[in-house]
Amino acid sequence: MTELPRLSRRSLLVSAGVAGIAAATPGLAGCGASGDPTGGAHGDRLTLGTTQIMQFDPYQTNSALHIHSFYSYLIDYAPGGYRTVPAGAEKWAIGSDFRSVTITLRAAKFHDGRAIGAEDVVAGVKRALDPKDGFTLVQPSEFIKKATAVDKRTVRIDFHYAVAEGIVLDWMFSFPLVPADHNSGAALANKPAGSGPFRLVDYDPNRRLRLSRNPHYWDKGKPRLKEIEFRFFQDDQAMVSALQSGDVDGATYLEFNDVAQLKDQFTVAQGSGRMDIFFMNGGMPPFDNVKLRQALARAIDREKIIKQVRFGIGDPVYAPIMPGSAGFDKSYLTSHAFDLDAAARLLKKAGGERTATAAVSSDPGASQMMQIIQDDFKKIGFDLTLKPMEATAFLNDLFAGKLQCCVANQPNTLQSPGLVARGRAMLPSQDNVMMKNQVPQSYIDAVHACNTATTTAAQRDAYAQLNKVIVDGAWAVGIATKKSLAGLRRQISGYAVDQRDYLILDNLRTH
Repeated sequence: MTELPRLSRRSLLVSAGVAGIAAATPGLAGCGASGDPTGGAHGDRLTLGTTQIMQFDPYQTNSALHIHSFYSYLIDYAPGGYRTVPAGAEKWAIGSDFRSVTITLRAAKFHDGRAIGAEDVVAGVKRALDPKDGFTLVQPSEFIKKATAVDKRTVRIDFHYAVAEGIVLDWMFSFPLVPADHNSGAALANKPAGSGPFRLVDYDPNRRLRLSRNPHYWDKGKPRLKEIEFRFFQDDQAMVSALQSGDVDGATYLEFNDVAQLKDQFTVAQGSGRMDIFFMNGGMPPFDNVKLRQALARAIDREKIIKQVRFGIGDPVYAPIMPGSAGFDKSYLTSHAFDLDAAARLLKKAGGERTATAAVSSDPGASQMMQIIQDDFKKIGFDLTLKPMEATAFLNDLFAGKLQCCVANQPNTLQSPGLVARGRAMLPSQDNVMMKNQVPQSYIDAVHACNTATTTAAQRDAYAQLNKVIVDGAWAVGIATKKSLAGLRRQISGYAVDQRDYLILDNLRTH
């Protein structure tokens, strides 16, 4: 999905109109500072700071901090790539016609001790296909026709059409195991129900979240810690101060300007992150002019943004496709590089209006990023007015298709370039919040070709076509990867982040 950067606790509180109250709340401002120089670490437990909000439904979560701790998924990917590792699924076989997959579940248990069964997967697939309750799994599951329980631990999933293996594996990587009788947004609103390495101990939304080791976890010897506590902070500054004073052992999802002050005393870990994309609304003037969009796409200085806003951390991207994806074609970074002279020539040929309003989210760095874009657009004769917005209003207007242009996050496309279409601003239909009924048919065809290409040659051709139509359409212009950052005491090891940018805490330990 196309996302607003993860909502911080401060953004959530401001949107609720209680920012002043939150600032005086001990659980948010100081978060129970203990004065313990070990931050609460006693060999078998750790305390981590966060400014992010928490919720427990893996179908709609934007809470990458803890969701992988509560839930197991059908498969995992090995760090640094896409080698499959059995997780909730013990084994699987994709049909020779690429129209089905048969999955054998591991003999494992949910947190309450109940056995995980095929009917839980069937119920989960049914929810994923429900447009009203499937949330982030609806679009990635659109190729699925039905799921059938073959026996207690075997499920057959049939597809509408032949599907590329990578699409199936990415779906399995993203599919959480949830008990059938708890698998709804309402049931998971306040309490998780999974089979992951940790269980919920208690949750105080104004102070902390505590997790304890799951004794039923299928991966013997993990998790290595008995307990992890997340302490909630109102803002990044307070969290960094707590790390420096020893009140917490680590600080997650840091801001980029924290690195300089932490790198000499702490381990600064990088996650795969997401992508910053400049979106232009092709459904409203002046961005309904594709020639104008193509002109402005050449006036975005990726290197300057990485250097000045992201403090040198990140890699340039030309479209919502991650470096490392089979669909990433670095030649576009040269052929469509920042070039104000070329942009000015293209803009002159494009004609049309030369003014627009850019919505600016409250995400750290968003304002500076948009100011750089604004300055460069002005140099070629295009006036961009910046409109700051608080997080919830920004998100609501983005998803309602009301924004003329903005910078927003796009998640990793994993190993399947066709998954670019899961973003709300990248949907291959009139539900696309940036293109509406102007979505190019060539884009719709390219996404389908990527998702159904089952040979190397077909995949090569499909990926090349997808790149071409996205770059030519120019409504989603890549800026750079946005790495996630964490600061940790140097006695801590085993910290990891998966390809979705979810924290993996089962191997975390202290020495």
